[in-house]
Amino acid sequence: MWLERISLENFRNYEKLEMEFAESDKVHLIIGDNAQGKTNFLEAVFLLSMSKSFRTAHYNDMISWNSDYMRTTGNVNVDGNDLSLEFFVSKAPVEKKNLRKNGVDVPVKDFIGRLNSVLFHPEDLNMLYLTPSLRRKYINSVLSQTDPIYFDALVNYNRILKQRNKILMFVSEGHAKTEELLVWDEKMAEYGFYIYEKRREFVSFYNGIISERYQNIAEENGKIEIKNSCSFGAVPEGKKEYEKALLDCRSGDLRYQQTQKGPHRDDLEFFFDGRNVETFASRGEMRTLLIAVKLAEIEFLEAQTGHRPILLLDDVFSELDKKRQQALLTAISEYQSFVTTTHHDFLIKEARVIEVNNGSVSQKTKNVL
Repeated sequence: MWLERISLENFRNYEKLEMEFAESDKVHLIIGDNAQGKTNFLEAVFLLSMSKSFRTAHYNDMISWNSDYMRTTGNVNVDGNDLSLEFFVSKAPVEKKNLRKNGVDVPVKDFIGRLNSVLFHPEDLNMLYLTPSLRRKYINSVLSQTDPIYFDALVNYNRILKQRNKILMFVSEGHAKTEELLVWDEKMAEYGFYIYEKRREFVSFYNGIISERYQNIAEENGKIEIKNSCSFGAVPEGKKEYEKALLDCRSGDLRYQQTQKGPHRDDLEFFFDGRNVETFASRGEMRTLLIAVKLAEIEFLEAQTGHRPILLLDDVFSELDKKRQQALLTAISEYQSFVTTTHHDFLIKEARVIEVNNGSVSQKTKNVL
């Protein structure tokens, strides 16, 4: 899998841009001063992968000033077959998003996963030590790319969660009977158990390789382990056990008028030699761990889909020392990668250089740096 071509219209500071990428060009170095459009370019590729931005939840923010719409189009080669993807947003009369695959409007579940990507972004570091919601968001984004059934289960689970919370409120206020919760518990168990099963597989895969990836980067021993911290205490082993766990929590749910436990309240915990990284890891160790997590993500996507994902690296090298820069560059050298930076001082032996200046792009052939 590789991105053959991308076209932007009225996207942030790009009024119009068309670029083509040869399969032989692996690493693309996007160079320019700050606020010139480097990250905007990565964001455009990310839209074609995940159908959403990693920078804003408001689509209008991505439309160029004085424009009524924006469009990002990409052509992807998958096993020799050409696939066209389009992300379109219009302002008037109301904000509207359209996703198109080969010229046909499709829902999100049929769009995500067609262009697999791994994003390296400085703010990803927050995932390791801030709120559990960021870690849940991470695991959901990875699994949604590889498993459309997981994405569908997640959408249905969240829909049922909202409905169950409404019923809990009605029961607490005397406007509904507790028996009405049974049908929602059954549906929640169906989708929730599938989510648990796939998250269990995800954690198992990562734990099989992440220690070695960390050691290769840090050049030091150390065992990394990821644990799925289940709000139920133990992950339910089946749908019936899930339903029983919900029943056991019912009195508390009614008291708070919310579903207190389930995959929407779980967490991923990272441990280094048995100690939680949140409480003791240094900033440098956190950066190294994050790279190891992303390298594991690359391998997971490739193992699940049979295709190499596209890598998007947004100014991540500036925070790394030379040793870690070299380790990361070695790891990405065989993948189609787009790397943003403000300067040329890198250890990349060969790269296609793309210079960005206020939304204008000048391209050079493959260069030895």
